[in-house]
Amino acid sequence: MIKLFRNIRQNLIIENKTGKYLKYAIGEIVLVVIGILIALQINNWNEERKRLRQENTILLSLKFDFLESKNRLQETMKQQKVSINRCIALIEMFEGKRPIAPNDTIKKFLTFGAYTWFREELVTGAYDALINAGDSELIKNDELTRDMAEFFSIAKSDFEDQESSMNALYNMKKIAETTLIPLAYSEIRNRIGLDTIRNPYEAESIKFLFKQDAFFGHLFEKTGLEYLRYSIQQDLLFRIEQILTILSEEIKDEE
Repeated sequence: MIKLFRNIRQNLIIENKTGKYLKYAIGEIVLVVIGILIALQINNWNEERKRLRQENTILLSLKFDFLESKNRLQETMKQQKVSINRCIALIEMFEGKRPIAPNDTIKKFLTFGAYTWFREELVTGAYDALINAGDSELIKNDELTRDMAEFFSIAKSDFEDQESSMNALYNMKKIAETTLIPLAYSEIRNRIGLDTIRNPYEAESIKFLFKQDAFFGHLFEKTGLEYLRYSIQQDLLFRIEQILTILSEEIKDEE
């Protein structure tokens, strides 16, 4: 093709057809420019397809992580709600607002209520990788980027309440340390290979514990903190639903 164009130019020059040569030259330049523009457009199109594939891969990873986080958070909240209700029941017994429950119930409420706490274990691998690699600009949806940043900021702040709750739990167990074995729930004893014979100091230990104002003061503090964290987790769950909705809209079917 290039040889053909060269021959045409040479023939026009030899025949001294300057006007036609100029028109031809201009036409050739236009064709070259059009060729360059087409090549650039194809290159840009290929780069955009590559970027979209990268974005789609990231979005799919994020969706998988948020779905797993949703499942974990729901399970944590379910257990935490039960724990909070048991703590409230113990406080109401201490205040005389409800009858003292049977010994086995008291032991269960202590073991799986007062002495427990639950922390949501969110899956953050895809988001951490995105931020650490500096690839956040690949996500073009600004709303999604903002919502995820706010979500992880709130989730991170929840650790402060966890530390305060753990301190209250430590203080409770310090006060109740002499009752921990007599009031150990049979399921826990069985789990670690101990017998489940009722401890002779069980009733005495319960009476002792319900006279400890400081113990129930710390229990009240812990229950309040756990309720606050539960409320934060409700907000996190709502935000996960919003993020998953956006992710589902943004993810493209692979061709």
